[in-house]
Formats: sequence, C-alpha cells, structure tokens
Amino acid sequence: MKIAILTSGILPIPAVQGGAVENLIDFYLEYNDRHRLHDITVYSVRHPNVYRHPALRSSVNHYVHIDTRSLLARLSAKIYSLFHRDECYYYQIEYFFEQAYKRLRKQSFDLIVLENRPGYALKLSKRLTTPIVSHMHTNQLFEPTPQNKAIIRSTTRFLTVSAYLKREIESVGLPADISIVYNGLDAALFHRSQVTPVSRASLGFSPDDFVAVFCGRLVPDKGIKELLQAFLLLKDQPKAKLMVLGSSEFANSSQSNDFIRELRQMAGQLSGRIAFTGFVPYTQIPSYLAVADVSVVPSHINEAFGMTCIEACAMGLPVIATNDGGIPETLIGQKHILVDKSNRLPQQLADALLHVKEHLPKYQGNTLPQSFTKTAYAETFFGQLSIPTESS
Repeated sequence: MKIAILTSGILPIPAVQGGAVENLIDFYLEYNDRHRLHDITVYSVRHPNVYRHPALRSSVNHYVHIDTRSLLARLSAKIYSLFHRDECYYYQIEYFFEQAYKRLRKQSFDLIVLENRPGYALKLSKRLTTPIVSHMHTNQLFEPTPQNKAIIRSTTRFLTVSAYLKREIESVGLPADISIVYNGLDAALFHRSQVTPVSRASLGFSPDDFVAVFCGRLVPDKGIKELLQAFLLLKDQPKAKLMVLGSSEFANSSQSNDFIRELRQMAGQLSGRIAFTGFVPYTQIPSYLAVADVSVVPSHINEAFGMTCIEACAMGLPVIATNDGGIPETLIGQKHILVDKSNRLPQQLADALLHVKEHLPKYQGNTLPQSFTKTAYAETFFGQLSIPTESS
C-alpha cells in the first residue's frame, strides 16, 4: 500500500528531539524499511538535525518536513489564525496540517494514518475519499460531544494503545471499528545486562540504600507531590531514597513556578534523600533505572498506556502505580502494587514503598513481555492497517 502518515505537528520524524509517539513512529518505520512492506510518506515538522539522520536514506520511507519555526512560517500561521477560528486544534497545529495537506493532495494514497491527531479527520473526510486510520495514544474522544461524534463518523478505523482507550471511544456511543495495538519498547536499549548504571555515589546514594525512581514531567497531574509527601511520611526510614528523572527546569533552577517551589521546599525537608537529575535523554534513562530498586508511577490522570511501567519492568524493577487507565494492562503478570487514586494517596504510596522495601527479593525479576517489544508492536500495527473494501 501507499500510506501517508500525518504527525502531531510538534516534533519531527525521525525523532531527533525525542517524544514518546515520535519514537514509536520510528519503530514501525524502521520495521518497514527492513521488511519493505509499504511505500510510506511521513509528514512532520522541520528540524535541522533530521537531515543528517540515516533513516532518510530509506527507499520505502519518505520524509516531508514542514517549516513551522521560521519567522515567515510563524507569521503565516498567525495570519492563518485570523481567518480560521473554532477549529479542532491550536492554530499552529492547524497551520501545520494545511501545509502538509498541500503536499499530500498532490499524490494518491491508499491510506492516511493520523498519529494522535484524530481531529484531522474532520477536514480530510470532506476533501478526500481515502480511508483514514486514527492511531490514538491519548484519551481525546471521551465525551459524546458533537465534535467527537463527527470525528468518529469521519474515521475509517481507530487503533488504540490499550483496551482502556478502546472503551473510552466506545463510550461516546457510536459504532466504530477499533483495534488495540499495544506500544512497544526497544528491548536492546532497556535491558539490564546491556546497561552501565550511573554511579549511586554521584546521586548521593549508598550501596545499601533502597532507591525508588520517578520518571516523568514535574507537573501536578503526574503525582510527584504526593510521592514526596509519601517520603515525608517515611522520615523514620533514612535508607529510603528517591531519584526523580524529570524536567531540567527544576534541576537547573532555570525556571520556576509555584508548584516547583513547593516541591523544592518539600525536598528540603528530606535533605540527602531526594536526587533530582533534571532532564535525561531517552537513551540514557536505562542507566538511571539500573540504579533503582522500585519504580513509582503515581499519576492522577488516566494514562492511556503505562510506558513508564513497561520500561521499569524491562529493567527488572517492580512497579508501584495508581490503579486506573491503561496502567493495569501493562502490569499483568508483573510484580507490582496498584494503589487507588484518593486523598489517601501519599499514605498508600508510603505503605507500598515500605512493603516492597521489606520484601524486596519477592518483588525482583520483572521482564519485558514479548507482546510489548517494538517488533511485536510494528507487526501488530501493520497487521491492522488492512481496510476491507466495499466489494470484499
């Protein structure tokens, strides 16, 4: 098939700037390049580093990069916003879509895949007859609003990263063709035997410390405040330490806000027990996870998928996580503790941490299931792209 991939309009493909969705796109493009399944054209934003990337040498994957950052592009997007209001996304995203569409419409495609931008289907379905597959990584269609209903009617098939997300789309109340494609992980990157751990001493930890790790953005929704509150409840456990892999703004103190200042004040009460690493490039995360004894995912929001849980399990870590969204699906068969989201979350996290600390050998030994490898992900993804024709 000849397939067009429309990305988010924020980060480039190849994923030279990272991004969870962008890394996953790279995974299936790498698989397609190796197996030569389809002729694929990817539309994403421009970044100078993409032009040196070896992926651009592929004969089956083609990359079209849209300028959204130059002064002229930003001015054009602003002018666009003056004449196009009440669209599905922020005007810069809609501007990216229109620029991509100008190029896309010059070719004939058998299928268009929307990467976490289901709203693109509203315009595409009115302009083209090409089947549209929406690859959903986050929960964007959870309410039966007129716009969400129109998106569902405009989309040929949905691919969701979890059964939870599938149920959320179904809750809108319209018939929809929905298949589950679990995300995949690079098993070679996240494998303890292939990783050189960072030094515990460099983080202020001792060899006999019990180290928990939080990996995510330092924002209220991710539950980092409640995790710090849990450690305040564990003041009588001086060997219990916390490593926070989060935003560079907090670690470097280059930016601040009320929430960051509150976290800093809380950490000050736990002198020597909290290590903020700041931003860590994705390829280096395994080296930090190799230092930890347990991963904590205390998210307040219903995560569509528990990628942080998968990464921790691949590194052999037990997981303590909130019991909602797609997270429980990622921990089936793994050694873990699920806690309910409530006003008792700090105490529940503290209790779970203490339990794992006291029974650590029982919780060690998690592995990456085959179903969550990047090969299984790519195979399932391409297997779900076949759209039945009216005559079939």
